[in-house]
Amino acid sequence: MIEDEVLNKIEGLIRDFIKHARLELDARWEKWAIDLSKNEIHEVVGALLARQVTLSRQMAENPEMWNGHVAPLILRAMADAYISLSWILKDPLERSRKFVIHGLGQAKLQIEHRKAQIEGRESTTEEKMLIDASEAWINSQRFTFLTEVNIGSWSGISTRQMAEEADCIDFYNYVYTPFSACTHSMWHHISRYNLRQCINPLHQYHQVPEDPEFSMDPYNLFLSAKYLQKTFSAFDAKFGIKVDVPSAYDYLCEGLDSLSDTQSDDQDRINVKPSKKEET
Repeated sequence: MIEDEVLNKIEGLIRDFIKHARLELDARWEKWAIDLSKNEIHEVVGALLARQVTLSRQMAENPEMWNGHVAPLILRAMADAYISLSWILKDPLERSRKFVIHGLGQAKLQIEHRKAQIEGRESTTEEKMLIDASEAWINSQRFTFLTEVNIGSWSGISTRQMAEEADCIDFYNYVYTPFSACTHSMWHHISRYNLRQCINPLHQYHQVPEDPEFSMDPYNLFLSAKYLQKTFSAFDAKFGIKVDVPSAYDYLCEGLDSLSDTQSDDQDRINVKPSKKEET
């Protein structure tokens, strides 16, 4: 019964956190004066803010992802978006345009790959519709024949250089880089999470593959909310925005603190108190 009560409270906390996050996004958009001569700024910055809300919401709605296998995939994406936004805010118009043009070029490249795949045969109706729709989407922003394809970094520099120029190199070192190990399935991640030591001494205690189960760790939800708040704060500082709605991050922190007081004894299934890890 105690566990059911805790789970019900967590469900309520998740619903309210998502509601608060969306209210914060809407409130900022309404406060931000739109300059139609610089549409790219509003579209790119607005999309990145919304992207952070979406990623944090997806994390919140799926507690099974609150573990070392999957959570870093979401958190790394949020770190990427935060660094991109922070760098763009240093020169909003020029860098927003660069962001858009590179993205359109990547979309054009995908179309060319698809055309090459069906070259020499009759395309299906579905394939033709997909290509036409993709080209129409690009043309609605920039004619396809004017769109250049750049296979390098969209910014022209590395993510580390972007972080240095945007004054968030610590975030790069302690968030972006560590979570990249999970994203790219690097040895120092998979050796810890997908290997176990063989108990047979004749096998020299070598390591064997496994797919381990992990309990839900709300600390990962806390981190997603924290990165969302950092994104909102960067936006507010650049454009002088002040909203009157409650902070989703503060709400979540208060909720987790409250839940820790009524924590279930079943630690194998759920631990509502954030782990005491290095805060990133």
